[in-house]
Formats: sequence, structure tokens, C-alpha cells
Amino acid sequence: MEIEGKFCRIGLIARNTLMFQVEIPKEAWASFVPGQYAYLEWINPPFTDEKGDGRNFSIVSTTSDLPILSFATRLTGSAFKKCLENLPDGSPIWVSGPFGRFCLPACLDSRSLPGERPIVFVAGGIGVTPFRSMLIESVGKFESTSFFLFTANNDIEDSVFREEFEGLARDHKNLSLHQFVSHSSMALPPGVEVRPLAASSLFESLGEKFKKGDFYIAGPPSMVASFKNALFEFGILEKQVHTDLFLGYF
Repeated sequence: MEIEGKFCRIGLIARNTLMFQVEIPKEAWASFVPGQYAYLEWINPPFTDEKGDGRNFSIVSTTSDLPILSFATRLTGSAFKKCLENLPDGSPIWVSGPFGRFCLPACLDSRSLPGERPIVFVAGGIGVTPFRSMLIESVGKFESTSFFLFTANNDIEDSVFREEFEGLARDHKNLSLHQFVSHSSMALPPGVEVRPLAASSLFESLGEKFKKGDFYIAGPPSMVASFKNALFEFGILEKQVHTDLFLGYF
């Protein structure tokens, strides 16, 4: 269903990474589930190119934020992104959705045995965006479920929502945060490692819980495929692995 929303630019939240919001009509999107995405398309934009006037974006806000939808994206210089940088607040934009099944299992239950079935999020770069909505909504609600978030970035300055995730991990003992960067142009905060994130890192952190986990992997196609294949080699079943591809940038 396509509805008209109102655009609002929030500002930069990491290097070359913009957060923005779209207000949709009240009572819309009652079916939204964290982890889903929206298709946004400008109405009569001042900038356009061969890539078109619309894009898919993972939703970083939660159900309690409705009728406001929040998004975060790398700025790539495309006509669509130029509109994000230059159009005034209140500009009209078409919103379609919600779409996607990259969501937590409906059977997730606060009454399950502690740590019985861990939820493992693996994010490459901007691929972390759907996990913000999923964690904020679930980590406090399902306290007997163990959540693990692994993030990989080129540099610490590229890390989206880093401080927010660190705060969630401090406030909720059932969330374990593991951050990796390829290199660093500045002093690193505690808990950030300068080395590649690999499937073996997940195994090292989860230990015996590893084989029972549900794995959610989001990021560039090559990264997603690499982790997916590595998990299969470790004996993880296909039904335990869920993926979301982010095309065009890391």
C-alpha cells in the first residue's frame, strides 16, 4: 500500500551516514514488525538519475515510534541521496510497505529457558540498521533470551549506533556486544577489536550455545554469502540462518 509521508532530516550519526525520518498517517502500518523495510520514493524530486527516485530502506525505529519511521543510510552521491541532503523538512515522499520477513521468530517467548536458543545478529557496515529496531523492542522484553550482536566496520567512525548499542549492552545482561574494525584512525573505546570478523569469532563467543542459535546476517552480498557458507560448514542448519542483503556499499 502506497501512502504519502512527510520527510524530516535528523543529521549525521556516523561518518557519511545520515539519519532521517518520515511521518506517515496515524493508524497506518499496524502490521509493522521490527526487521522489516520500506520502499521510499520522492514526489517530483529536484534531482534524478538512472537509478530512479525510489529506494528500499530498513526501518531503524520501533512500533512504539509510529507514526514516525526512522532510517539511516550511507551518502553515496546518488540523486536520491542528494534529495535527502537538500530537500526541506516536510517534503512529500511516497511510502510503501512494510515489507520483508527478516524478523525475529514469532515463537520467541519470555518463558523459555535462559539462554536456550540464542539470537545472533551479524552486521556488516550499514547492515546493522534492522538490528536496532529488533534489539530495542526485544532485549528487555525477552530477558531469558541471550542476544549477541557482532558488528564489522572499516573504521570506528563508520560504526552506526555504536554508543546506543553499548548502552543497551550495559543495561541488559542478556545482550553481548562484539565490535570489529579493519583499522582505526582514532583511539578505540573498550571492547572494539582491530581484526576481521569471522564465523570463528561467533563460535568463540557463544561456545556450546553456538549450535542452537538463530543467526541473522545483514550486510554486503559477499559478506553475507561468506558467513552463511561458513555457518553451514560449522554444522548450522539452513533453517537457523536468516539473511538480508545491502547492495552498493559497505
